[in-house]
This record gives sequence, C-alpha cells and structure tokens, in this order.
Amino acid sequence: MSSSVLQTAIPILAYCASSITMTLVNKLVLSSFQFHMVFFMLAAQAFGSVALMVLANRVGLNVKYRAMNKRDARTWFPVACSQALMLYTGGKALEYLNVPLFTVFKNLTIIAVAYGEKWVFKAAVTSLMLVSFGMMVMSSMVGAWNDMTFNGWGYFWMSTNCLASATFVIHMRKVIKQVNFQDFDTVYFNNLLTLPLYVVLSLVQEDWSGFVDYYSDKANAVELNSFARGIFISGIAAFAISYCSPWCLRTTSSTTYSMIGALNKLPIALFAMMWFPDPVTAGGVLAVLLGFGAGLVYTHAKNVQKQTQPSGSQVLPPPISMDRLDQTARPDEAEHPSNK
Repeated sequence: MSSSVLQTAIPILAYCASSITMTLVNKLVLSSFQFHMVFFMLAAQAFGSVALMVLANRVGLNVKYRAMNKRDARTWFPVACSQALMLYTGGKALEYLNVPLFTVFKNLTIIAVAYGEKWVFKAAVTSLMLVSFGMMVMSSMVGAWNDMTFNGWGYFWMSTNCLASATFVIHMRKVIKQVNFQDFDTVYFNNLLTLPLYVVLSLVQEDWSGFVDYYSDKANAVELNSFARGIFISGIAAFAISYCSPWCLRTTSSTTYSMIGALNKLPIALFAMMWFPDPVTAGGVLAVLLGFGAGLVYTHAKNVQKQTQPSGSQVLPPPISMDRLDQTARPDEAEHPSNK
C-alpha cells in the first residue's frame, strides 16, 4: 500500500473508530450502571479534551488553539451553553433509547437545522434535500413503530435534543464569524467554558451521596471499576474525536469528510446491535437502513449545492453526528486550518 493511500486511510479510520467508540461508551456509561451521571460524564469529557489538547500542543502535535481571553469568552459563552444543552439532552435520550433508534431520530435534527438556516440565513432547500427529508421522516416512523421497548422519556429527550442541536448549530454559525474561530478554537473554548458548568450541575443535580454509599460497598467494587474505566475512555474518546475531525478534513476534503460522517452511522448501529442486549427487529433494521440512505442522499445534495452556489452563499450543514463532533467547525468553514 502506497504512503499516500496510508496518509488518507489512517485519519479516516481513526475518525470512524473514535466516533464509534464515543457513541458506544456513552451508551454504556449512561444505561449499564446503577447511577446515570450525565453531567459527571460530560465534565470528564470536557476535562479530557482540554487536558489532552494542552498536552498535545506541548509535545509538538498539530493542535493549535487560541488562548482563552475575556472578549472571546464573553461572546462564545452562550454558544457553549447551547452546546451543553445539546450534549445533556443527547445523553438523556441515549440513556433511554437504543443506539440504532437514536441514530435514526438524530437525522430529524438535519430537517430542523435546514429550515432554521432557511429562516435565519435565507439558505435554499433543494428538491433532492426534500427527498432525503422524506426518507428521514419515514425511517423515524418505521423505527418508532417497531420500537419494542417504547419509553416516553426517551422520545421526550430525543425531541428536546433535536431542537437543542439545531439551536446550537445555527447559533454557532452566527457567532463563529464574529470571533473567527478555526480548527481547535471551538473545541477548546466549548470545553473550557462548560467544564465548571458541568461540575456545578453534577454536584447540585446528581445523587452523589447515593453514588458514594452504593460504591462504598465492596460488593459493588467490580461495577465501580467498570464505571471508572468507561468514564476514562469517554474522556479520551472526546479528545480523539476533536483531534481526528480536523485531521481527517485536512487529509481528504469537505465532500469526503461529510460522506464519511454519513457512512459511519451504519457501523455504529451495527456494533450497538451486537454489543447491547436490546431486541433487534426487521423493522428496526429497515429504519436504520432508511436513515442511512437518507444521510447519503442529503450529503450528496449538500455537496451538489455547494458546487453550484456562488462563493460566500450559505450552505446547509452536513449530517449531524451523535457524538461530540458537533462542537467542531463545520467542514465548509474549516477548509483552511488555522496557522496560529
């Protein structure tokens, strides 16, 4: 295999692996233990991202970010808060829903973002996008119809997450031009600004007294070790996604990057079906395949629109991921990495 092929294949595989790992570990931490500590998990991920970014920068890896400053922090803080809401509601939805169904319903966020962009930025919605939207709605209906473990709270949090994700994407796109963030700037500011928020909310909202009492019992030591490993891996995976996203984008193109994001949803769903004991039905598999096809059609429609629209026109975003990749700059905004 030639070196040029390896230079392209390695970051793609790294991005896919980190994305799959992040989603599966999140599901494990939030649904497989006695306590579902969403804010604590998000705090660990934020801390892991910031700490490993600083370490990577110190050892000479290509991780460059703008130093924290009051002006940018004040401007970006509302965006960071909207991201925190998106991640929290996503975590709660993942706590109640199985991963394939979560994948299917996450596509509905794309529709909310598309029409939000149309309203805010006057972006066009093409006929091919409408076809993909129809497929997304159909896949969600099939998924809900075949959901053998129906949970009302799961659908509530999923609906809230779709709205929160769309709000975050649109708000970020409005503000990012004011601060001119690139590459790791958004990741660094998002995580550093929300880390104290997650810590405070975890201490206030989550049952730490019950957590300490339960895991103080030696009979639960094995579960505590598994929980600690899950939290640790989720923190590393959060940084891995932050690093692999721009790495993959730099070595491929925005078109390839967007397509990989759409294609990656299928192995995520398949791995989840094999790993977790949730019932697998023919209808559920059909819903995943419909959602997968809808993501491909939408990605193609977006790339066609990008090629045909005049330079500087607003282009709708690529498919929304279910991991922390949403916090990075959009591919069309990150074509030229920061040289700071």
